[in-house]
Amino acid sequence: MKHQIKIGTHSLELDVTREKITNQEGEVAFSVIRKDEKEAVIQLNNKIFTIRIISEDEDGKTVKASINGKTTHVEIKNQTDLLLEKMGGNGANSASAKNIKAPMPGLIVKINSKIGQSVEKGEVLLNFEAMKMENQLKSPGKGTIKSILVKEGDKIEKGQLLIEME
Repeated sequence: MKHQIKIGTHSLELDVTREKITNQEGEVAFSVIRKDEKEAVIQLNNKIFTIRIISEDEDGKTVKASINGKTTHVEIKNQTDLLLEKMGGNGANSASAKNIKAPMPGLIVKINSKIGQSVEKGEVLLNFEAMKMENQLKSPGKGTIKSILVKEGDKIEKGQLLIEME
């Protein structure tokens, strides 16, 4: 799976599988020693990095981390995030707080919310399948579900209004 990791002003594109990591220069030798859920020691090629998570945003895409004692911001985008960006949408971030629209064409797999429900920022509103991958559409902010304009099994188009919030 492809990932883009931005550390400070440096950006790195990685293709990560269980067996290996590759970047623009080729295969990267790596190993990970996990100390706990917030700290790990990573060896990339012949360099060792001690990484400690200081804080993270609600969706876990941006973290404040200490890397070898230096504090920096790390932004992580997975293959779905990169695809949404390429197609001109950023998932829930591209929707207004009142109108939740489809970021790409797909098929509604599961609706996780109901009319009248109060939701928090980052809460999963529905799951949809696009390009053989299941994706989640999350609430861009706190609000109440006013209407749900799709049902499970519906085909959706990019930009289609899916959920109205108030």
